[in-house]
Amino acid sequence: MAKLLPYERQVLREIREWQAETPSWGTRLLAKPAGKAAEVVQALVPVSALRAALEGAHRLAQKFSDQKSILKRAGVHHLKDLRALELERCDRIARSVSRRSMAMAGAGGAAFGVAGAAGLIADVPALITLALRSIVRTGLCYGEDALADRESRLAIGVFALASANTDEEKTTAVAALRDYGNGLLDVAWREGIERTAERELAKEAAIFSAQNLASKLGINIGKRKAAEALPIFGALVGGSVNAWYLRDVTRCARYVFQERWLSEKYGKLPE
Repeated sequence: MAKLLPYERQVLREIREWQAETPSWGTRLLAKPAGKAAEVVQALVPVSALRAALEGAHRLAQKFSDQKSILKRAGVHHLKDLRALELERCDRIARSVSRRSMAMAGAGGAAFGVAGAAGLIADVPALITLALRSIVRTGLCYGEDALADRESRLAIGVFALASANTDEEKTTAVAALRDYGNGLLDVAWREGIERTAERELAKEAAIFSAQNLASKLGINIGKRKAAEALPIFGALVGGSVNAWYLRDVTRCARYVFQERWLSEKYGKLPE
């Protein structure tokens, strides 16, 4: 394997450190103060609604990914050309996507937060849509042409990783994304756990199935946004919670696509 450049070695070190971290420190931080309020949030936006939001958001994310703006910013004509750029340049474009997504999420959260609990019903699906669009756009910054395929579930896989609530879920999601292309994500998303279990992929399918992802998402977003269920706090924290959430999602996406970019250039990477 060719030797990684200094910047690439630094990036790989950051990726490995992030992969070793316990997920959702923010969720644990909010767990105690959220308490019953988090249950209220999850009751307001049930799993069935979250699943519908996920499916709709994924379609919208691919449709409105605005690939042309990424190519223009990079100064290239085709996605494959981004693979030939320096990783540092791809990272700069990806970080600009993250900043813009955080700003949009913050503005939306502040607006919906004024309405308290009622605003969450509209805010959560909007946040999911923005999160998935941000994942797709982040991947485009690294030349991920798989994201342009309407049948691709790569963005859903990254979203599942960003929504992981345990070390095991995170480890499984990381491993499955490294092996993306074996059909696992598509099968898990379309058919759920039951049929996939018959194909001996039950553990991975449980991570990526739409129903399970919606359940985890309810817990993850519910605890973070619990304070918004209380009108006295909603207007104050709505924007910051949404921006914080998008920061986590886009950071996760950046690490995933950085590793995939490096793997395509160098092959198997050191652990």
